[in-house]
Amino acid sequence: MKRFRVFEPASAAGASDEARFVRDGFSFWAFLIPALWLLWNRLFLAAIAVFALQVLIGWQGRAEGFLVAEFALSLLLGLLVALEGPSLRAWKLRRQGWRETAALLASDPAEAELRYYAAMERDGAGETRTLSATDVASLANLAAERALIQQARASSDPT
Repeated sequence: MKRFRVFEPASAAGASDEARFVRDGFSFWAFLIPALWLLWNRLFLAAIAVFALQVLIGWQGRAEGFLVAEFALSLLLGLLVALEGPSLRAWKLRRQGWRETAALLASDPAEAELRYYAAMERDGAGETRTLSATDVASLANLAAERALIQQARASSDPT
């Protein structure tokens, strides 16, 4: 299960069709091609900074004995963008006036949309509920505990 953060435009009173779902977590493509991933997600200043760092690392790597350092720094830069890129996307949306209305667990973006809109219908379209990271973690722990209880019941069942 992946964690998705849901952002609504400031003008929307409740769940709207304009909601944006940002997956929180490691991004494989951001690790492989960090500058292009940032450009694709319209994070232009970060893309320029990462590209400049990549050029600087590559230029320094040409010096004698810095080949291993060049490789390690390139990997670390890719890892940084892969881990923090989704947070940069969320920060950009908040800066543009979007508000974070929910955080939920789902296996893919389509399931995240289904869960979000179903919860909005169930709880009332005008009321959005924000789940903090601790709420999401406690829900995940509750689901894990339920699974363990069901597993224990299944293993103790004599039939």
